[in-house]
Amino acid sequence: MTTIGASLIITGEMTSREDITIHGQVKGQISMEEGGLLVGPSANVEADIHGARVIVHGTFSGAIAAAERVELTPTATVTGTLLSPVVRLQDGAFFNGTIEVERPAKGAGSRRPVAIAI
Repeated sequence: MTTIGASLIITGEMTSREDITIHGQVKGQISMEEGGLLVGPSANVEADIHGARVIVHGTFSGAIAAAERVELTPTATVTGTLLSPVVRLQDGAFFNGTIEVERPAKGAGSRRPVAIAI
């Protein structure tokens, strides 16, 4: 597990094969080949994220594409696009943007997006 501390500012591309917890600032691209990404309550992230699981407690702006799930907790402030088969917005989470939920079509193995504008 990798932790990006509150005093760290990272600009650019990050690629990981393990869980990452962000407490600082990140601007750029985050690619999670394996593991999950947790955006801590004090974090400020402006990025495009590709991964399996993403949980946001802090401030996020950009696009999240998650293969398994995206979760916004009550302390989350998110602006952007969420794309995942499972999107969970807990009571108190602030979200402004677009949600696309991909799910298997009935009777077929293909996936079709369902768009929800909020």
